Amino acid sequence: MSKVGQISKAVLVKVTIVTWHLLPFAVRTLATYLGNHHAMTTLYKFSNYTFDAHAGLVYEEQGVHLPPKEKGLLQALLLARGQIVRKEDLMEKVWGTHETSDESISRTVYRLRVAMQACGGPEVVETVYNSGFRIKVPVCEVVRKECSTLNALTHSTRPNAIAALISARELLARQNLEDIEAAAQAARLAVSLDPGYAAAWTTLVEVRIVQAVRSLRPPREAGWLAKEAAQTALNIDPQSAAALAILGWVRAMIEQDGAQGLEELDRAQALDADFWFANLLRGWALQAVGRGHEAVAMVHRAQELNPSSYVVNALPAHFQMLAGKLSEAHASARELVRRFPTVDNAHAVASVMAALHGLHDEAELHGRRAMALAPNTPLMVAPLAYALANARRPEEARALLQGVEDSTLPQPSVALAPVYLALGDKARAVALLVDASERGIPQCAWTRDDPRLAGLRGDPVVQRLWAGLGRPAALVS
Repeated sequence: MSKVGQISKAVLVKVTIVTWHLLPFAVRTLATYLGNHHAMTTLYKFSNYTFDAHAGLVYEEQGVHLPPKEKGLLQALLLARGQIVRKEDLMEKVWGTHETSDESISRTVYRLRVAMQACGGPEVVETVYNSGFRIKVPVCEVVRKECSTLNALTHSTRPNAIAALISARELLARQNLEDIEAAAQAARLAVSLDPGYAAAWTTLVEVRIVQAVRSLRPPREAGWLAKEAAQTALNIDPQSAAALAILGWVRAMIEQDGAQGLEELDRAQALDADFWFANLLRGWALQAVGRGHEAVAMVHRAQELNPSSYVVNALPAHFQMLAGKLSEAHASARELVRRFPTVDNAHAVASVMAALHGLHDEAELHGRRAMALAPNTPLMVAPLAYALANARRPEEARALLQGVEDSTLPQPSVALAPVYLALGDKARAVALLVDASERGIPQCAWTRDDPRLAGLRGDPVVQRLWAGLGRPAALVS
């Protein structure tokens, strides 16, 4: 059994502890994650009910759980402001098709009425025979200006679901193996407490992409799970910029379909242009399809929106390295470590940049620190192995590589390829790049411009692989 599989009771205990004892820090984590941006939302009030598209339906301060179709139906009727909504319009607005049967619509109306009356509320949905349906009581609309993405994280009628989600985000920010798995457990708990909680589903999506990026789960498996959860979030809230952005990132970085991925990332930006995470993910995708200058602009925009996030601050060094600006990359990496001295990836980035400058002691120092901060993460072993290989200490580097090979976690093939190339094993480096492409490792898209892999340029296998980056495998001849 893998180390991930062995984490069970300890994870649940950790979730419980974080939920009740780390909320102040977790709230700060949420604020860091979201940045500051605003949008408008509409609250509907009618017959002691309140409803908005994110939080759902509440009757006299009691949450009323509505599945996605029932929730969409109620929203469509409320938007009509008491006017009759024809079945044909409901098909398009709620089902997204004109092929839904009358029986399906009638069943959904019936279930909506049952849910509303089960909480003691009055019946407000009226059937107008041969015409459609309408809300038969007065509806008051209140338009509120608020922080859209932040507000989505509190859009649940169940406080314990919100608490579980806050725990998930705090645990995810720690980035180590055990805490990432605990974050998944906490997000699943939030979903089980409130299945209509879109932000909990999008957080579960983020857990999956972190697992893919850090090689803690097979990337294509993580991508499939991420897409499934993102689609659930979009079924609940079609305006979820977070879910749409992550869905686009998966398509571009794991499925290697840059055009489709960027299209969905563009739609996410159109929904919420000031959501820093969407800008960051779009930067990844732009770099993957060879639009490096635009990628840098996206990352700078993400930095403006959320300057305190180490995730966004780590990318400039990477992108500068990929653009051949090694001095700037090294300076950015040093600043990254200064600002985030307890983050493993900050030291990993600093180790690589120092190694590229031949600063062997500095590279080793940061490499060992990255390993110490994430002792069970093979991805964090690669920078030290690269530093040692560059310092002509091949035996020590190979000992580290053997430990990675023996791990039960997926191999971080992209990170290992430069190490083997530095050790003079070109064949192994090529094989690792092919493996990375076949498994959908997200960072594979960056290898084309990685100066550590310059020795592979001209190799026919590698050139063919690089030529296909950013396009679905089926289109690469």
